[in-house]
Amino acid sequence: PLPPQYGLVFDAGSTHTSLYIYRWPADKENGTGIVSQVEAFSVSGPGISSYADDPAGAGASLKPCLDRAMKIIPAEKQRETPTYLGATAGMRLLREENSTKAEQVLAEVSKAIGEYPVDFRGARILTGSEEGSFGWITVNYLLETLVKFSFAEKWEHPQDTEVLGALDLGGASTQITFQPGVPVEDRNTSVFFRLYGTNYSLYSHSYLCYGQSQALKMLLAALHQASSSAQVSHPCYPQGYQENITVAELYDSPCVRAPSSASPGLVLTVTGTGDPAACGTAIQRLFNFSCGAQWPCGFNGVYQPPVRGQFFAFSGFYHSLHFLNLTGGQSLSLVNATIRQICTSSWKQVQELFPTASRTQLRDACTASSYTLTLLLQGYKFNYTTWPNIHFIQQVANIDVGWTLGYMLNLTNMIPSERPAAVTELPRNIWIAATVLLAIMLILTFCLLTATCCQRNSSGYEQL
Repeated sequence: PLPPQYGLVFDAGSTHTSLYIYRWPADKENGTGIVSQVEAFSVSGPGISSYADDPAGAGASLKPCLDRAMKIIPAEKQRETPTYLGATAGMRLLREENSTKAEQVLAEVSKAIGEYPVDFRGARILTGSEEGSFGWITVNYLLETLVKFSFAEKWEHPQDTEVLGALDLGGASTQITFQPGVPVEDRNTSVFFRLYGTNYSLYSHSYLCYGQSQALKMLLAALHQASSSAQVSHPCYPQGYQENITVAELYDSPCVRAPSSASPGLVLTVTGTGDPAACGTAIQRLFNFSCGAQWPCGFNGVYQPPVRGQFFAFSGFYHSLHFLNLTGGQSLSLVNATIRQICTSSWKQVQELFPTASRTQLRDACTASSYTLTLLLQGYKFNYTTWPNIHFIQQVANIDVGWTLGYMLNLTNMIPSERPAAVTELPRNIWIAATVLLAIMLILTFCLLTATCCQRNSSGYEQL
């Protein structure tokens, strides 16, 4: 057998960067379900967009993970290992803020990766639609809803198998992608794929600034502006929690606009009040849920057809609810009750409940889970009937679910637009008939040769 192939993908998110190492059999590039995740490394430090004023630091931050990858990938395979870096919403925000700085960061990470003996194929900023679409490909590839290798040892499009929707929540953006039951009316949200000989018309949209980190920052900014003083009451933080933050630290993102009267050096004192009703109201104010008469929408006036089918929710959706042990198919009633309980717990109680969690995790447990629920129910329009259709996952078959696998599969052409050729097989009865016919022909040939030989011998005796 041929030695396996390898692929590397950097997921340069808004809050951190991860490196994924994939492997697949070299003789099955157009297969499915055969890519395995060898390893996943977290790059130390923040996301590359945080290095806007130190672009070289962004490149340097990737090197320890690349050094580790070179110890895993055999030396003879490294130069043919396709390597990609995809940056998401953090870099999209930086590009909006300062395109020159964004280009410098990409140039430095490209320079750093280019120093390694790999087949580097570029660093780029993904669009929100691409991020959502590649996540959808990953989910459906791993769950074998696009194509699967059957017991008859041939590739088949699964009959009566619905493709799965994908829900992704990052630090700075959130994506929803699914196959709707109606034609997509807004072509800005329409995505078309032809995979394995089957056409897929999808709905996909990405909301910038509505990733978890940026949404929580927007929430704190709104609370600050409503307080009109340096004392900020936070209904989603546990009662008894307190922290200090400067105005400059709060308003360091394009997602939040600092009031002109605010001094960057002013220190704000944020105090938790643990009020779930006020917390829910404050989070809802981050959205505009009115749709108008033109068409159905998700939020902020963005067109969205009704959700349909089963959905896999990953990244921040999984992590925010997994912290409260709510990713095991619990009912919406239980999810609501559990979130309400954590939102009414004091800072001391929260610390006792989760003794090993970080200070940030404890502070944000109520906020993050409440935001997740608001986004799914009021933003994406899931309800008590469709809630059981959401499956919160981190991995499928030991492979992390996200956009990186779909991105690599697409760019290495490992998912062809046409269906892989099936193994041509003859039915069993035809094989039997062919074997019997061949045996009869061999017997007749033997008899004919024997008769010919006997005839020659008798004629020879007559001559003597």
